[in-house]
Amino acid sequence: MRIRHVRAHEAERLREIRLRSLATDPDAFGATFEGDASRPADWWERGARRSEQGGQRTFVIVDDADRWLGMALVRPDDESPGDAVINAMWVAPEARRQGMGRALLEACVEWAGERRFRAVNLAVRISNAPARAAYAAAGFAFERAERDEYRLKRRLV
Repeated sequence: MRIRHVRAHEAERLREIRLRSLATDPDAFGATFEGDASRPADWWERGARRSEQGGQRTFVIVDDADRWLGMALVRPDDESPGDAVINAMWVAPEARRQGMGRALLEACVEWAGERRFRAVNLAVRISNAPARAAYAAAGFAFERAERDEYRLKRRLV
């Protein structure tokens, strides 16, 4: 398996992996399957284009059969200027506990570091103990609690 970024022509595959993540683990995200499934094709096309152009980056886990088994979006954090934020982090059940989640996180952190962001932020559901443990092992530290989420940060500088 390897990590790579989404390319402009892969909007439909991006939509498929995102909808699979929401169907498989609906409680892990703030979004819903129904909400994202109703997004028009041009919304997904914009996301795929932005990933290739580099203003934000969506990374995917790809296996030897070219199946997508996970994803994570990293972009500038609108709530914390100078920081990046990871959204939509997900690894398919068949790819878990193989280091691929950590590899996705590191790809996001590397992207942020190359662009001189000070830190990388993310949110995780308080109830998602396995994800919280994975983020802590990857160097993300508790910042604050909000509603049903913990906000975590990994400082880069």
